[in-house]
Amino acid sequence: MKRSTFLAVALSAALLPLAATAQTDWPTKPITMVVPYPPGGVNDAVARVYADKMTGILGKTVVVDNRAGAATTVASNFVAKAPPDGYTIYAGGTSLVVNPTLQGNVQYDPHKSFELVSLMSFTPFILHVTADFPPKTMLELIDYVKANPGKFNIASSGVGATNHMAAELFKARTGLKITHVPYRGGAQGGQDVASGNAQMMFSASLEAKPFLASGKTRAMAISSLTRSPAFPDIPTVAEAANLPGFQAIFWQGMVVPAGTPKPIVDKLQAAIAKVAADPEVVERFKLQGVEIRSSSPEEFRTFYLEEEKVWTTLIKEQGIKAD
Repeated sequence: MKRSTFLAVALSAALLPLAATAQTDWPTKPITMVVPYPPGGVNDAVARVYADKMTGILGKTVVVDNRAGAATTVASNFVAKAPPDGYTIYAGGTSLVVNPTLQGNVQYDPHKSFELVSLMSFTPFILHVTADFPPKTMLELIDYVKANPGKFNIASSGVGATNHMAAELFKARTGLKITHVPYRGGAQGGQDVASGNAQMMFSASLEAKPFLASGKTRAMAISSLTRSPAFPDIPTVAEAANLPGFQAIFWQGMVVPAGTPKPIVDKLQAAIAKVAADPEVVERFKLQGVEIRSSSPEEFRTFYLEEEKVWTTLIKEQGIKAD
């Protein structure tokens, strides 16, 4: 064996115990949790509770870094290029599997750029309408819109947002001709539904709540497979519109850069599972219509691939384009 080769092998062998020790001792410094949304929304709120609780569990501060922009691709691209050392973690969401097909210019591969750690939360959308919109049930809404094709608008919080995807899935399943109008956030879209400038919108349950409470909009259905404990009187789209299997939810899940060592992934997954089992956290968000949950990396991957298939198929078949 050449001397240079021998020295390289010897050095690698010497570093292996150090790498193993680093993984075992992780974390030894603060951790950055990247959130692809601005502060204040429900997704940011969920991430911040996880960060706070994980700080206590892991013994090192978990700091939230809001990196909003470009329909979440700013954050996704950043995390994909971060060192795989466990100190950059990502509270990603549905856009991870939507944007590569919809945007087409992302700098990450949804299959190769990340290690999947665990699901974190599910948030359904409430389809609500302007208070004086004539239909009172989902079947009436479908018949009414079919009789007036192209006359009504459905708002969303932006092209590619999960509530936009929910609207497109609803249109595809019913054959309705409704004009999609994107806004710069859920609150703005909801305000236009309340004022009648748009007639309907799939809004995150927390964002729909004040409009429903004020009587300015009316709930028609919720986009989860089962009724929400927070809104037990609102039927699902599947049951109210006779669309079996209809589901369109925003999910959050923890991912880390590809190559992050398994012992670190396992520690993160265990911490998330502990937070998701905290009755106080579960109850706090249940009242807001958010389901806190965890999963194994394998369960997350199965779900991730199912979601990717649903949304990429919809985007291609319906010819949905980014701005």
